[in-house]
Amino acid sequence: MGAFTALVVKDLQEILSSRYFLASLLGGFLVLIVLGAVMGASIETAQKATQSFAVVVGNTTELGQRYAELLRELGGVLYEKFSPDLLDKYSYAVVVPPNFTLPAKVEVYAKYRGLLSTAAPPFVELAARRLAEEVGVPPRPINAELYVYLGNRVLKPGEVAMLVNLFLISWMFMFLVPLLIASTAAVAVGLEKEKRTFELILSTPATARTLVAAKLTSAVALAFIQFAAMVVALIFYFYNLSRAAPPAPSGEVVEVAVAPSPALIVPVALSTLALSLALLGLAFIAATRVEDIKTAQSVVPMVVFPLLVPSFAAIFGTVEGLEAYPFVHPLAVAYSALVGQWEKAYAFLATDWALAIAVIASILKFVTPDYLITGRWRR
Repeated sequence: MGAFTALVVKDLQEILSSRYFLASLLGGFLVLIVLGAVMGASIETAQKATQSFAVVVGNTTELGQRYAELLRELGGVLYEKFSPDLLDKYSYAVVVPPNFTLPAKVEVYAKYRGLLSTAAPPFVELAARRLAEEVGVPPRPINAELYVYLGNRVLKPGEVAMLVNLFLISWMFMFLVPLLIASTAAVAVGLEKEKRTFELILSTPATARTLVAAKLTSAVALAFIQFAAMVVALIFYFYNLSRAAPPAPSGEVVEVAVAPSPALIVPVALSTLALSLALLGLAFIAATRVEDIKTAQSVVPMVVFPLLVPSFAAIFGTVEGLEAYPFVHPLAVAYSALVGQWEKAYAFLATDWALAIAVIASILKFVTPDYLITGRWRR
C-alpha cells in the first residue's frame, strides 16, 4: 500500500508541476467561462427578440378575431395590414387568414436574426390551444408557415429548412473539421518528437527545409483524407434527409428543399479547408514545442479551440457582425451565396486561402532545425 501511495503521489507531483498541464487547465477554465458568457448573451438576446411580434388581422372570421386577441394578450401588437417594414421593429409578424378556423394555417414572417429565428415561435401554438379550450374542441396543432427575409430574398418554408441545414452544416464544418485536422497534426508531430526522429533525420543529407516540407505535406495529406471523409458523411446526411418529405397536418405532402445545392456547399467546403490548413500550421508550430504525443494532444486543442469559440455566437446571431473574423467565414460564405452576393463570397474565399498560404509559407521559411529539436526559435 505504501508503494502504491508513493507512485500516485509521484505522478501527481510530476503532472501538477508540468507547465503544459497547468496551461491546459487554465486555458480550459478560461475558454469555458468565455464560451458560457458568449452563449448566454447570445441566447438571452435571441429570446428577448422573440418576445416582440406583430399580429396582422383584417377581415377574418369571428374565431380569427378571437385568436388575434389571444395573441395580443401574449404580447402581440395588432395591425391591419402586413408590411415588411414591420420586421424592422418586431421579430415576427403573424398574419391571421380571412378564413381562419381550427385547425388553421397561419403565415408567420421573420427577418433572419440567427438560427433561432428560423423556427415558428411558440406563442402561435399557445394561442391556438387556448382558443381550442374556449370553444370546446380538442386542441389540434396549428400549421404555421414560416417565411424568412434573408437579404433581398424571402425564403419559403421549404427553403427555410434548407437554410437551417446549410447553416448547421457550415457551423459543423467550421468548428469540427479544423479541430480534428489540428489534432491530427499534433499527433503526427508529437510522434516524431517522442521518438526523437527529427534528430536522426537531420543527421542524413536531408535538409531542415526538406524535413519541414515533408512533415507539412504528410499533415496536409492527412487533412485532405479527414476532409474527404467529412464531405462523404455530409452527402449521406443530405441523402437521408431528402429521402422523404414530411406530411402536412392535412395529409398533403409538403415540398421541402432540405438539401442545399452543390453551388452553395462547395464554397463553404473550400472556406473550411483553407481555414483548416491555417490552423494546421498553428498546430504544427505548437506541437513542436512539446516532447510527446499526449502533451501535444492536450496543448494543440488549447491553442486552436479559443479561435473557434466565436462560431457559437454566429449560430445565434446575425452573420454580418462577425464577417471580419476569419474563422466564421464558412458561415459568412454560405450567407453571401444564399443572398446572391457572390462577390463577397469570393472575397471571403480569397482571404481564407491567403491566410492558409501565409501560415504554411511562414513555417517553411522560419522553422529551423533548432526549433524542430528544441522547440525554440534560433536567436
